[in-house]
Amino acid sequence: MDFGTVGRMANLTRKDVVLLCNPRAGGRWRALAGVLDSPEAKGVRRIVTDHIDDVGAALAAVGQRADLVCIYGGDGTIYHVINELLRLPLNGLLPPHLFLLGGGTMNVTATKLGMSGTPGDNFRAVLTAYHEGTLRYREIPLLKVRCGDTVRYGFTFGMGPLVRLLDRYERGGKGKLAALGLGFSAIAAAISPMRTSFAPLLDEQQARVIADGRVVSHSSFAAVFANTTGAVQRLVEPFPGELPRDHFHFLAYAVSARELAAMVPLLINGKLPLDFGLLRQPLTLLKTLAGTLTGRAELPRDPRYVNHPAQHLRIDTSESVFTLDGEVLPAESPLQVELGPTLQLALHP
Repeated sequence: MDFGTVGRMANLTRKDVVLLCNPRAGGRWRALAGVLDSPEAKGVRRIVTDHIDDVGAALAAVGQRADLVCIYGGDGTIYHVINELLRLPLNGLLPPHLFLLGGGTMNVTATKLGMSGTPGDNFRAVLTAYHEGTLRYREIPLLKVRCGDTVRYGFTFGMGPLVRLLDRYERGGKGKLAALGLGFSAIAAAISPMRTSFAPLLDEQQARVIADGRVVSHSSFAAVFANTTGAVQRLVEPFPGELPRDHFHFLAYAVSARELAAMVPLLINGKLPLDFGLLRQPLTLLKTLAGTLTGRAELPRDPRYVNHPAQHLRIDTSESVFTLDGEVLPAESPLQVELGPTLQLALHP
């Protein structure tokens, strides 16, 4: 989907630029100092939250004056800011523009918008363009996820073994060593012929998935994802083709964790896995290959892999958790996913 860009001069009636900082994001105080000490930060309202739960009160204090809200923090901080922002009464006004300058452990959405430099470099470049009236924005819709009576918003939704691993990481020790240890344990459990104590985290998700009124013809999944930006992790963009308007990306793979791990290098670049079941049907395989060589046919895709745009998902499952933008949240069946409001996010000049 080509979201396009929207060039816009600074709003004439809402002039406040707000810098909202979560200093706990990744523990990167030096990076935050590079933002706060910059000359561009002197003319903006600064809000430094002691805890992520304070975001709602901080945004409410800003009121409706903010035209550009600059967010220092990772995807988790962005998730909380967006959800608190959408709870505020806007009285018919559009939400303020958002600038995701990075600074967290996970910066998937910020990187997608071109924020590949340090938070300080990103901040200086975007604020300079903003004051010059040359800053461009990209319109990106959110996912709206209804779980029981609760509605949440985010760019990436996921369920299954990968989310269980993320939940284990969030509940345990943090940091690179903890992440590496968890990763090695998961790989060892996935390839081990014996069932280990780690195996329940990697068991397929049992679910009934309905996409746009059609039931997905499988019930055990290694992954179920929905996304609006095209990227579910840094360097992981598994969705091929263009995204039609009013749709989001939908992916589900009905394989074991072992099979998924073997296919990851292929899947992360949007390549569709082939149907290796044809290896058990030599005659059919030869006919298919002959048709491929003459241009009359394409190699068949794995029928267990679903990857196409959708407008509505319903997921009936016993899974206890799901994720939105890296935040692990309690799940309650059924979950329903559809498009939510559209935000205007600043692009790196």
